[in-house]
Amino acid sequence: MKINLLSYFLIYLISTSFLLNNLYGFEEEDLCTDRSCFPATGNLLIGRKHQLSATSTCGLHRPGRYCIVSHLENPEKCFKCDSRQPWSYEQPGNVSHRIENVVKENYGDRTQNWWQSENGVQNVSIRLDLEAEFHFTHLIMVFRSFRPAAMFIERSKDFGKTWSTYRYFAYDCASSFPDVKEGPPRNHKDVICTKKYSDVAPSTGGELVYKVVSPHIRTEDPYAPDIAELLKITNLRINFTRLHSLGDNLLDYRPEIDEKYWYAVYEIVVRGSCSCYGHAQRCVPVGDETILTAKLPDMVHGKCECTHNTKGMNCDDCEDFYNDSPWRPGIGDQSNECKRCECNDHATRCHFDWAVYNASGFSSGGVCDDCQHNTMGKNCEQCKPNFYRDPQRSIRDPYVCRPCQCDRSGSKYDGICETEEDPERGLVAGKCYCKSNVDGPNCDRCKNGFWEMRKEDPDGCRPCSCNLIGTYGNEGCDKVTGKCTCKALVMGEQCDHCLQEHYGLSVDDPNGCKPCDCDPGGAYDNHCDSAEGMCRCRPNYSGRRCNTTESGYFCPFIDKYTFEAEFSILPSNAEQVPREYSVDRPWTWTGEGFVRVHENTNLSFFVEGLQKTGHYNFVIRYELLDPNDPIGWEDVSLTIVRPGDPSPDGVCANIIPSDDFLIARLPSRSKFTEIMPAVCLEAGVRYEIRLNFGEKRSGYPDRQAQALIDSLVIAPQTDTLELFRGSEMNEYRKQIYDRFQCRALSLSGTPASQMPLPCLDLVCPMNGPIVGEAVSCDCDLTGSTSGICNAKGGQCECKPNVVGRRCDRCAAGTYGFGPSGCTPCNCDSVGALSNACDKQSGQCVCRERGITGRQCDQCQPGFWNFPECRTCQCNGHASICEQRTGACMDCRNLTDGAHCERCVDGYYGDPRLGVGIPCKPCPCPGGPGSGYQHADTCYIAPQNQSVVCNCKHGYIGQYCDQCQVNFWGNPREIAGSCEKCHCHDNIDFNVPNSCDPMTGDCLKCLHNTGGDQCQHCLEGFFGDARSRTCVRCVCNHLGTNSSAGSCDRVTGQCPCFPNVVGLQCDQCAPLHYDLASGRGCSACNCDTNGVIVDPNTQEPFLKCNDIDGQCHCKPGRGGRTCSDCQDLYWGDPVHGECQRCECDPYGSTTLQCHRQNGTCICKPGSGGPKM
Repeated sequence: MKINLLSYFLIYLISTSFLLNNLYGFEEEDLCTDRSCFPATGNLLIGRKHQLSATSTCGLHRPGRYCIVSHLENPEKCFKCDSRQPWSYEQPGNVSHRIENVVKENYGDRTQNWWQSENGVQNVSIRLDLEAEFHFTHLIMVFRSFRPAAMFIERSKDFGKTWSTYRYFAYDCASSFPDVKEGPPRNHKDVICTKKYSDVAPSTGGELVYKVVSPHIRTEDPYAPDIAELLKITNLRINFTRLHSLGDNLLDYRPEIDEKYWYAVYEIVVRGSCSCYGHAQRCVPVGDETILTAKLPDMVHGKCECTHNTKGMNCDDCEDFYNDSPWRPGIGDQSNECKRCECNDHATRCHFDWAVYNASGFSSGGVCDDCQHNTMGKNCEQCKPNFYRDPQRSIRDPYVCRPCQCDRSGSKYDGICETEEDPERGLVAGKCYCKSNVDGPNCDRCKNGFWEMRKEDPDGCRPCSCNLIGTYGNEGCDKVTGKCTCKALVMGEQCDHCLQEHYGLSVDDPNGCKPCDCDPGGAYDNHCDSAEGMCRCRPNYSGRRCNTTESGYFCPFIDKYTFEAEFSILPSNAEQVPREYSVDRPWTWTGEGFVRVHENTNLSFFVEGLQKTGHYNFVIRYELLDPNDPIGWEDVSLTIVRPGDPSPDGVCANIIPSDDFLIARLPSRSKFTEIMPAVCLEAGVRYEIRLNFGEKRSGYPDRQAQALIDSLVIAPQTDTLELFRGSEMNEYRKQIYDRFQCRALSLSGTPASQMPLPCLDLVCPMNGPIVGEAVSCDCDLTGSTSGICNAKGGQCECKPNVVGRRCDRCAAGTYGFGPSGCTPCNCDSVGALSNACDKQSGQCVCRERGITGRQCDQCQPGFWNFPECRTCQCNGHASICEQRTGACMDCRNLTDGAHCERCVDGYYGDPRLGVGIPCKPCPCPGGPGSGYQHADTCYIAPQNQSVVCNCKHGYIGQYCDQCQVNFWGNPREIAGSCEKCHCHDNIDFNVPNSCDPMTGDCLKCLHNTGGDQCQHCLEGFFGDARSRTCVRCVCNHLGTNSSAGSCDRVTGQCPCFPNVVGLQCDQCAPLHYDLASGRGCSACNCDTNGVIVDPNTQEPFLKCNDIDGQCHCKPGRGGRTCSDCQDLYWGDPVHGECQRCECDPYGSTTLQCHRQNGTCICKPGSGGPKM
């Protein structure tokens, strides 16, 4: 007992060191940072004597007597108990035994006083009522009397409202507590009855120790909720239910008998700590306990000094502003501290809400209370109704929520505005929700198109009668008076239609409508559809403005009426001068070239096809041969020959004959001249235009004078077009037209690809008034790649070497107009006069000296060596020769060679001129075409003038009528020949008669081969005769059936006995043995149930020994096939009935008995079953 008390004293001393350190001013280490922490444990009874009670105490009301059974040797067996006054150290003889005596508050003699019950009372309870919730770890009791025969410990965690039992103790559990199970507990919550601490001995000083968490039970998690629940108490009750007795009380009922039987306890220790759920490392006194702390430094106080933002006696609640996460106890390294609420500095209190916590994904559950500064929401993050969040201020700013400024007459929801700013959702803080016809940031004005805002109007304002999009600023009417104000280009009382020559009433147009802007060339006028702006287009124009031509149509240049000089009527003193296009000089002419004219040359043009009657200027395009001539051509005249008088009602009715004669000159530094004045011509009339070229220089005739005339152009006048008159825009067009010299470029024949863009932009506007419509491309289907032409000028896309606007003729120097275009003439520069050729045949014009060919590039037949043509030399046997080399072609009379100077192969003679030996067939032997000619050539021997044949391989003799050695056949008969003997290279061709010369059969085969062609191995050999690999057969004599012949001639396979395998018959077949028998192999026939199991396949191992056939028996089996019992045993192995043989070694010939019946084989003279 002393050892136990000493141990307890040491534990007690250490556990209270924290309180002592704090009391005397020692600095205490902070154990709560970032982890759980717990106060030190101690004796909960210290300082709580007044909270301890017992249901029975001796001498409490009057003095009493009691006796001690163990004092048999002591004459004084009975003693007085008087508990009316408390026990005191100053009165050593005090016999008071109140319950507070069990609390030892100093370290003196711990047996001086005790608590004792009344005599003979069986059911006594000791109860501790704590002022707060504590953690109870274990109980220690030291008895002065016998320990109780039965008792149990209870606890309450709700201040005595309900109780639950910790443990039952009994000397006889079955009798005292029949409904409680016995035995060791399996887990900490098991309520069991134990015999420990209930024996009769010792009669005094016995201990009882109870630990809430048993060290003998494995604890997976010391912080588990069920463990925490077991430790939690507010009240503890110890119930004694049965006294130990010596049995005399069962027979003697006198009162003095019970004087020996009572409960008495020296000391009780209730070990525990204040319950702080891992959120405090020490507890502090409450109220009057402060006085006790000075006297009793070891007292365990009940109020936790909370950390981790917790509060309450037991730190079981979060501080007022730390409820963003649910309260949890601290566990191990997890402090689980209460999380501060986020109220954005607008509240000082909050509470926890599980629904909010779950909705946040278990991250935040705090709800702020009493939000200030016009805020609301669980985090005071929203503004109250009629307030909005200022996006320029921090959410923590006390002035972040500003009052809405919405006009209540024009806004919905009684002036409530948008509370927050969110660009992604299109929300603008402070924005008012206007009624349907109201606008403005504060809903304080009518929308455009509405007027007279009133609070009673559910839509705010009433609609104007104006067309909104036609009013000034798209505002509709005046928002006060309702009067309409039209945009600049809009008209009507309600501003609902455009001014004349305008269209497209639009909300986006500040002027309301757009000008029609019809193209002056493609449209008849500037009037358009008022809705879509579609102008009235001339024929074959399209687009809203009529500014584009339809597909397959174009706007012609002003030189549309161009007439090529080469197509005019030419006099004798004029000639055509074709000019081919070259990449090294610009294309400055039209058509195929020019006409060369001299003085007094007259050209006649027949022109027709004018589409519109009017005044036109004649233009002559030309080139002077001397560009440095300062004078040019001075005397040129133009005469118009009309077919009749002009229409009397037409534009040309007032012309006079003198108007049809015009004088012109050709300036030296120009490519064209425009003849003035303009002449009136009628549409659809055919005119003859006569050009006369007089003296180049007046008064100075010059027969050498000449000029190249390209074409005659009839060009309309452009200065009088309305396109260039009457408005600032038209005047501007005229300036652009003159600045870029657009008329001069067109009249000079400049291609569209070289025209300035401003000139091209004016082509179609000019064409409308001049021609009146867009012109069909009319591309030639043969010469063009498609029917679409360039919309400006009408040039079609031509195929190679095709020219003309319509792609309707070959370019100069080409011919053969067709689907692939035109082909270059490619006339020979030496043999032809020029590169011009016939447009259909392509025939060039050849020079003299016997030159011929389409390109004039070869000699006439019978000549060669162009251009210096020479006679062909063919010995009279050919008429023509090759043009470049002079080699004769198509030699006659069986001749051959570059000059037909020898006989063809198969013939002999000398066909040269002067010799004259005609070519004859070679007799080798039958001659060419005979079917048995065996030489390609022959010759005349100079010695005797006989014919000698040049034999082919395999033939010999003067006339090739014999076969060579080791060749066979009959070369003297039709279709006969000499063939090489076919012996698969298994004969020596140097050895005569190695094969039959008539049949070809091989006679002297080598390399162990045979057959008429040496095609197989000899008997007793095998291999491939064709590759000369025949070797001798190798057969095992034990396994080979020699009566069946030798091995296979190809594979070498020997003929094997039954069940023998291998190329050489040298092994038994699988599951067979005894090759040495010389008759074949026998089957193993191993018993599947008697052999071992193959470890690789887990199947019975059925192979046997190759020599004797012994199978591989498993234990207990024997015999060759393993179908019998193992050696020296007999019986039925299938049923496991094998018995040992008992043959006498002296009387038996062998120790192996009969395997079926067990009988032994006796030696002569011996007998008996074991002999």
